[in-house]
Amino acid sequence: MDIEPAAKEHRDFEMDKPSKFGLKLPLDHEFPLKSKQIIIPRPKQILDMIPLSVRYFKYCLSKKLRKRRPIMDYFQMISAQRMYGCPIGGIGGGTIGRGFKGEFCRFQLHPGIYEYVTVPECQFIVNIRNANNETIFQSVLSTYSKPKKAPASWEWNLDGAKCEYTALYPRAWTTYDLSKYGVKLVCRQISPVIPHNYKDSSLPCAVFVFTATNTTDERRDVSISFTWTEVLGCSNKKKSLDKIDLERYSEDYTCGVSLEQRIGESLCTFTIAKKKVENETIHQGYCLWNAAKTSNYVWECIKKDGKLTPDPNLTPPPPKLPDKDAQKKKKDKEKKKLYKCDSVALSSVISLDPGGVSSTEFCLAWDMPVVKYRNDKKIHRRFYTKYFGSDGIAGASIAAYALKHYKNWEKQLLEWQEPILTNYNIPDWLKSALMNELYFVADGGTIWFDASDEFPETDPRHEFGLFGYLEGHEYKMYNTYDVHFYASFALAQLWPNLQVALQYMFRDTIGLESEKSRKSLYDGKVVKFKIKDSVPHDLGDPDGKPFVNINSYNIHDVSDWKDLNLKFILQVIRDYRVLRAYAAPFTDDKLYRSMPFIDDVREGTEDDLYSRATGQCDESGARPAPAPSPPPPPAATPQDRAPRDVADILELLYRSGEEEVGAGESVAEPRDPPANVWQDSRYLADMYPACVSLLRRAAAWDRDGDGLIENDGFPDQTYDIWVMTGPSAYCGGLWVAALGAVRTMAQILGREDDEREFAERLQRAQAAYQEKLWVGSYYRFDTKPGNEKVIMADQLAGHWFLRASGWTEAVFPQANVRKALKTIFDNNVMKFKGGKMGAVNGFVAEGKGHVHTVALQSEEVWIGVTYGLASLMVYE
Repeated sequence: MDIEPAAKEHRDFEMDKPSKFGLKLPLDHEFPLKSKQIIIPRPKQILDMIPLSVRYFKYCLSKKLRKRRPIMDYFQMISAQRMYGCPIGGIGGGTIGRGFKGEFCRFQLHPGIYEYVTVPECQFIVNIRNANNETIFQSVLSTYSKPKKAPASWEWNLDGAKCEYTALYPRAWTTYDLSKYGVKLVCRQISPVIPHNYKDSSLPCAVFVFTATNTTDERRDVSISFTWTEVLGCSNKKKSLDKIDLERYSEDYTCGVSLEQRIGESLCTFTIAKKKVENETIHQGYCLWNAAKTSNYVWECIKKDGKLTPDPNLTPPPPKLPDKDAQKKKKDKEKKKLYKCDSVALSSVISLDPGGVSSTEFCLAWDMPVVKYRNDKKIHRRFYTKYFGSDGIAGASIAAYALKHYKNWEKQLLEWQEPILTNYNIPDWLKSALMNELYFVADGGTIWFDASDEFPETDPRHEFGLFGYLEGHEYKMYNTYDVHFYASFALAQLWPNLQVALQYMFRDTIGLESEKSRKSLYDGKVVKFKIKDSVPHDLGDPDGKPFVNINSYNIHDVSDWKDLNLKFILQVIRDYRVLRAYAAPFTDDKLYRSMPFIDDVREGTEDDLYSRATGQCDESGARPAPAPSPPPPPAATPQDRAPRDVADILELLYRSGEEEVGAGESVAEPRDPPANVWQDSRYLADMYPACVSLLRRAAAWDRDGDGLIENDGFPDQTYDIWVMTGPSAYCGGLWVAALGAVRTMAQILGREDDEREFAERLQRAQAAYQEKLWVGSYYRFDTKPGNEKVIMADQLAGHWFLRASGWTEAVFPQANVRKALKTIFDNNVMKFKGGKMGAVNGFVAEGKGHVHTVALQSEEVWIGVTYGLASLMVYE
């Protein structure tokens, strides 16, 4: 289908106005659906799980006795709270949640640890004054119910029905209709999560822009105050007098206040800053205060003066005394400790003439530059420290940088989002989902460390560091690979160098074998942590030594899982296509220069992606003179690169700009490039030996020699409580797809013997897959007697991944694929909850049909599987 041009009147991209698309809620909204986290299994399922449950209980008990957290804690589960909006913060520096009603909540600052708290002292306060300089309205800018421990004098006076929240990650807008007092107010929240911009995307900060409009015929002054206090978490659950240090500062462009504290064992500095107006100083509009004792001063000061002023009566912290005066020091401290500052605040006043519109800009930054895990002596530096240092005093610099560059961030975000938001063929709900579901790339317990000292320049990790994210907030494992398979398109298409770095991290583990053993919780067998020629399930637990002690998942022997090796191979061929597309314009010899041309680490470049990709602008944004030698390879003109008609929405979202190439077509390089041109096949060559070793080991799972691998009668794949026996649609399909991928790699790299071997293997596997699993309208779940009627929603996972990677060769018969998709849609989708809850994982086509209840997971709907299935339906 063609993309219809968007009419100008529908282009809703004015920065200070809420997006037309995204999650939209009034601030008095209450979600009607009440969910519970605890699900009681069926009696048969309980019987099957009793041995596992006993071993799991012993495992959790041993963890608790050692004051450690289990990787999956089913005894202390966190129920979903229906309050969250867009979190703030970039990638890998920690995030802070924001409720759609205006609260700061769910702090994820120390890797792997979430604090599900709402801090009422962390807030924005609005004050409106009339032409007589009298306060006519003042309120905390939140409709969240006033917490019991909130400052007593602070008031939550907003009418939620007259306020609206819009989230289109990584931005959010809140509109406040205060026209009763002559003002309309919009808060715009921007976090630096910007595709292909690695430097800025790593920054731990967010910008808040308040735009006020005077709707009356007389003057209005609108004051916005930003308050912040010590954030409790990890080991410090109570306020501490010894860990707080506050500082005010003023620079040419910004001014603000900083609060230094410890979170666990790590130093963290919070900075709230604002963009200064002409001749403004920090002395105009700041306050240091004590959350327990002087919060009333903050409220009354704003109400009286319309802005903050320092509290003249606040007792300063006790001075440092020599050790010999320790007793006197203790006595003075006890006397004055109630008045020690543990909070900061900053205010800005917007003066509005009748009908006037003006803005003020704030930034919240948090600088927690180094991370040390409990069981690891190594000190990790966060990625942003490459640019701002690791001494813990970068908060003011980060805030100033953010306030200076956030408008350029928004331009880059629009450049990325506009083709999707203006495509009328994409429904509005999907536009919202595509953006808002991306929150997890930052809020997923994400870590991103600078590793430039650990790897040579020939390794992409030298430039782009080490990257990890948790399987889930409650599943504490980094880079869980079986599910990263589904999520990896976000990295591969938006931050491809992070996907490349992650692949190298896994590649380095494939040849490792551990001498240590442990007991699997599923069957009690003692197995090695890791065996050679296997892809690990994950790269560690934040309570251990991430990236060192891998395979923290201990329910099964994951070295014998049938899907992990194959998913690595498929991601390699997909990444190759992405690299190939991005690398095409390059004429220099810097290794892994495939995407850094859009890092945008330089300042002031606002040219388009094509100009940056083809090197048509220098660091200052000017057009450089052509290099005299060597001549670049023939490059497409802008006319040649004009967007071609997009067949479907997924072409727009996922596919690269290169022409589609199937494994059966010629995939050799189109020309012999000059010697100094970056070779996109370098990545393929680096990964190829690992792919071959993984495939050869996987071939050992073909027990009967028919060319198709078999499952071993335990949950040996990502559905880890759903047993597959013998050949299965899921793992068998991944095997066939991986054979096609490795054959293509061999062809590209000129490995003729390997190509012939894998072509023969592929042919045999295809025949066995069709013969043993195809039943006329779908591929059966597995070959275990009694499972003939079981329809698995994810049976075409291998084919889906190839299609999503731009693969066109018919590895799987197209007619069969389409019949299977129709069967899945008719049964797993439409016969489950009226077709309104996605595709149930398992469905039995007997009589009227029913959900497959053999395991908890067969009864579930997995969001990633449903998205993948829907995309495959569009492809086909």
